[in-house]
Amino acid sequence: MKVSEIKNAINEDVRVFRDGEFDAVALLGLRRNETEKHISFVLGSAYVDVAKQEGVECLICPEEIADEVMERFNGGVCVSENPKTTFFNVHKALNKDNEKKPTVIDSSAVIAETAVISPYNVTIGPNVIIEDNVVIRENVTIDEGAVVMDGTVVGTPSFYYFGDADTRTLVSSSGGVTLGKKVVIHSNCSIERGVIGGNTLVDDYSVIDNCILIGHDTLIHKNCIAAASATFAGWVEIGENTFVGLSATFAPMVKVGANCTISMGAVVTKDVPDDSQVSGNFAIDHDKFIDNLKQSVK
Repeated sequence: MKVSEIKNAINEDVRVFRDGEFDAVALLGLRRNETEKHISFVLGSAYVDVAKQEGVECLICPEEIADEVMERFNGGVCVSENPKTTFFNVHKALNKDNEKKPTVIDSSAVIAETAVISPYNVTIGPNVIIEDNVVIRENVTIDEGAVVMDGTVVGTPSFYYFGDADTRTLVSSSGGVTLGKKVVIHSNCSIERGVIGGNTLVDDYSVIDNCILIGHDTLIHKNCIAAASATFAGWVEIGENTFVGLSATFAPMVKVGANCTISMGAVVTKDVPDDSQVSGNFAIDHDKFIDNLKQSVK
């Protein structure tokens, strides 16, 4: 799409200062597909340099900073009364154009009669098992030997809104979900698909216990174990061979390294380095947590 085509595509009063082309939208500071050309938005001049550093091709901005954006940014530029709303409406328009491909299910997969699988944009590999009352929505890939147990929903819309009160709108989820080889997803889990073009991933040999929420764009790498009732907010990343205890909670955009242990009930709000154990609310190094606990009972 061209910047000059936005006005007609979303029926908004958008004024073009410099034309440019883009394939997808991108939120600054978050993961995106580097092979695509992106449009983003800025509400203040302080973020123009961030947009330049991240290499987005086009920007939506408010009228009051348009001249400064034109001086400092070489890509396509347009002005909107509400750049954030325009940005998400552009995203919705692009998402409508996504191609619908017929679902492909390998002949060796075992699918329960009560399972519901989207007829479009799902790929289910060899020897996959889908149990009763599972729902598989669009843009989901399930690799060889994976198991999805009763009542789980894979590919739910992302819990991501913009606007306020009666204008609040659910952002269209353009990404997908990938479940790797021999992944096991236990009962009554919910796995959101990526919100802005990215994917939610549970990689090879990982095991997800009952009643777990895996938020949009979360990456759970190979050979991880997550115990029941854990909650992963959006854009969380969990390194390989990490264990997540019962009811642990991860704030958005937290990155946990490889070979870590996240203790039962931990509330993780900061990045965790490789080979660490953290505990508590808010989670800190496990040994420090134990020392603090001993001090508190003296």
